[in-house]
Amino acid sequence: MLAPLLLPIALAAPLIATSSSCSGPDPAITGAVVQSHTSNGDINTYVVAITVQNVGTKGQPSNLLQSVEVMQNGDHVDQKGLQPLRPGQKQTVAYTFTRSHGAAAHTTRLTFNLLQHTYAIPGPEDCSAANDQFKLTV
Repeated sequence: MLAPLLLPIALAAPLIATSSSCSGPDPAITGAVVQSHTSNGDINTYVVAITVQNVGTKGQPSNLLQSVEVMQNGDHVDQKGLQPLRPGQKQTVAYTFTRSHGAAAHTTRLTFNLLQHTYAIPGPEDCSAANDQFKLTV
């Protein structure tokens, strides 16, 4: 008798868990690509374009300070400031680094982390932390 009552609840549980969403800003690192590569014979210079987009339903407040932290092979090497973003708005920042011409391909591991430093207005500032990191190997 109890089993027929529990089955609809068990089937509905995944729907309840996945249907919750935030109705606020959701900045996300949507990509990072090598934009250019030059060489002078001894040194290779790479420019990586990192794109951040607010994929949320609301804009970020004008007093929000945020940036992309750049990690290279596990070390913090740079930080790029970002402007507050309206819903759907994108901003691309560039990170430039050099390596020896003799360095093997795919040996530089880059990790880009979205950081929010100051948020004066109470409320959710980032609907999903799951899209706040991007990894690229050059």
